[in-house]
Amino acid sequence: MKLFCLFTSAALASLAMGRPLRDVILSANSSCQVQGGDEAANLACRVTCINQGPGWTGGYCDDKQICHCTFGDSV
Repeated sequence: MKLFCLFTSAALASLAMGRPLRDVILSANSSCQVQGGDEAANLACRVTCINQGPGWTGGYCDDKQICHCTFGDSV
């Protein structure tokens, strides 16, 4: 029983260390609105998308300043 509690605690602690989904969504939504032109906005969007974790390959800003993330080989 103690071993089960130890593994459960470790699993829950690792989940708590992750970045909240709300923060990821907010940073992706605002990344295309940085000052510096389209190149800076696209770079901010791309970095925000890649930082979401494994499999995310980048992203781009559309004409409405919305960041679209790409996953896998869809770049």
